[in-house]
Amino acid sequence: MKYWLRWYAQAGLWRAWLYMLLFNSIFLGSLLLLVEWLPVDVYVLMNGGFFIIGISAVVFGLSLAFTEGGFWRKLLLELAAFVLALISLTLLGSFVSWYELSRPMSAWQDEFYIAFPDMLLFFSIHNVTFMGTRCLMWFWRWWNRLRKRSLLWTLTHDQLTIVFVLMVIFGVTVAGLSIYMRGNELANSDNSTTFLIENVVQYSLLGSIYGALMILGLFIFLPVAMILSYMLIRRVMRRIEALAMATTALREGDYSSRIVVYGNDEIAQLQANFNAMAEQLDTTVNALKTERDRVAGLLDDRRALVASVSHELRTPVATMRGYLESNLQAEQLAPQVQRDLLVMERETLRLQQLIEDLFLLSASEVSRLTLNREAHDLAPLINRIVQTVQPLAWRQSRVDVLAECAAELDQALIDPQRFEQILRNLLHNALRYTPPGGLVVVQALNHGDQIEIYVRDTGAGIDPAELDSIWQRFYRANDHANEQHQGAGLGLALVKELSEAMGGSVAVESQLGVGTSFCIRFPKASKLMLASVS
Repeated sequence: MKYWLRWYAQAGLWRAWLYMLLFNSIFLGSLLLLVEWLPVDVYVLMNGGFFIIGISAVVFGLSLAFTEGGFWRKLLLELAAFVLALISLTLLGSFVSWYELSRPMSAWQDEFYIAFPDMLLFFSIHNVTFMGTRCLMWFWRWWNRLRKRSLLWTLTHDQLTIVFVLMVIFGVTVAGLSIYMRGNELANSDNSTTFLIENVVQYSLLGSIYGALMILGLFIFLPVAMILSYMLIRRVMRRIEALAMATTALREGDYSSRIVVYGNDEIAQLQANFNAMAEQLDTTVNALKTERDRVAGLLDDRRALVASVSHELRTPVATMRGYLESNLQAEQLAPQVQRDLLVMERETLRLQQLIEDLFLLSASEVSRLTLNREAHDLAPLINRIVQTVQPLAWRQSRVDVLAECAAELDQALIDPQRFEQILRNLLHNALRYTPPGGLVVVQALNHGDQIEIYVRDTGAGIDPAELDSIWQRFYRANDHANEQHQGAGLGLALVKELSEAMGGSVAVESQLGVGTSFCIRFPKASKLMLASVS
């Protein structure tokens, strides 16, 4: 079967033609040798040649590959194959006819010019055999596609297969009985080999005619089989179609889809199982939706609570800081008291910054964050922030902070206050992890319809496994060497929230031992304004 699949409709035109010539060379040559060596009947060569050439026409048609492309291309190539088959089969028939008429034992020896055209016409029937084979192949291709699309045609195909097998069994049985009944003639024959060859040729010819009649009968039976199939399986098809429609509805989200169950057969069991599955799925989905709504409500309440609490904490912490600053300005403080007050002020400042970040994040979540976006020149704003940070960075960490802005940097639509918070958080993060003697650079440049701001440092870098986690709230890198520099884990989360709230984005690249580069992108103000106006 595997060889058949490799051979069927796989050869080009000339290769299939060579297959036909090879087949004729082997079998037709063998027949000519038998005719020369054995005293067979005068009709053996004509009948055997007719059978062999007919089979070679079928071989040519079956091995020739299907033509791909448009209708006219297919038609032209099929016509070319037919012309080649016409010439080849006519020449083969002419050769067999000439050889038969040239034999001394030929019954038509004295009527060469009369019998030759008739014999040639006899062999030219196989041109129709080639055409019929190609038509059958195209029909088989179309039928295979059709029966794969519908169960109706599949069952029709099975019925035709059964009819075809029964016809083959009938033909083989008749041939076997005929051979058995002629067994006595074979036993009484003077030359059993000659008798056997004559009968093989005769039965081969009759078999080919019977096969052609079988195929013709299948074509005649096809409409009847289609009508019978439709009538017999219409009820089953309706049940299967209903099941298919229900599964489609279930796939599209209609979990209330159910099927009316009829009978107790396998399809009814499948329908019952589908209903049970859909019921269980509907229950599970409803439970998940209820739980989702409950959790979403709890999260909304938590966000509102955090926003309210952080807002309420801002006033007392600011008041406490004011009292601390007032007491630190007093004279004649004991050294120990002054040191304690300085520690309290530093921790109050840290607590105040933490509450401010928490309030901004919570306000963003509950859609209470106020943004005043406007077209703004980033270069002066970046230079001012960097100049503010430079002295403190050098005094505390011995780290240089530089700004590099493009000469003609376009305006961006941003909230200047929020942008300053973003940049200060990134600079604070870079200074925290950059060792003394390191460098932090802020670079701004135009890139297509966006403006990109990079904050690069020469610090320790971030583990690649942690890059996706640094934007989470309260996440702190697993870096034991810098534990004393780690904050609350809200800075980068705030950078991401504020950047996206202003229509921008943020990304990070890092390499351990080399440094980290943060990139924030904002659309250019001119394009954004034109789009909003239009």
